Amino acid sequence: MGYPSGLFLLSAGLEVRNTNQNTVFRFTDAEMEIARETDLSDLLASLGYTIKRVGNCYTTKEMDSLRIWDRRRWYRFSSRQHGDAITFLQEFCGKTFPDAVNYLLDYHGRTRDSPQWSRAPPTSKAAQSKERPAFALPPAHTDQRRVFAYLCKRGIASQVIQSFIDAGLLYEFEFSYFFNLA
Repeated sequence: MGYPSGLFLLSAGLEVRNTNQNTVFRFTDAEMEIARETDLSDLLASLGYTIKRVGNCYTTKEMDSLRIWDRRRWYRFSSRQHGDAITFLQEFCGKTFPDAVNYLLDYHGRTRDSPQWSRAPPTSKAAQSKERPAFALPPAHTDQRRVFAYLCKRGIASQVIQSFIDAGLLYEFEFSYFFNLA
């Protein structure tokens, strides 16, 4: 149906188990029906998107490759993604499956029919937060001659190229067998 594979396991009783956090969420058939049958054009309008009608479907001003059919299903041609209101909230709002369903239930003014989910003990914060290494450019080439020649051949004035190099806006990597510039 378009939900991320391997992240959630769906059973017949509408129990969703997040395999990464060992968390169990239970939604009733009525809750899932409400979430799945959400009018996407109204939902997107409430999220701040500008909705436009195009023929027999809808699109948004912000994502012109997105199409909404039957007011309940969407397809984005640029990335070949598709789904319903739940998957839209997952893909474009960064929500997890349970958070998306709860958001849609709140959107419809409904409360949860089933008890709140049970959660396994949390893991340590050190394991959860992995720091990314700082971005660093590779070593610069010493004379920038290749980038200078490359851009001069394409009709760019040498004064313009030199001013970009001096300002640090043009950069040639040090690799001898590659010609890389940024």
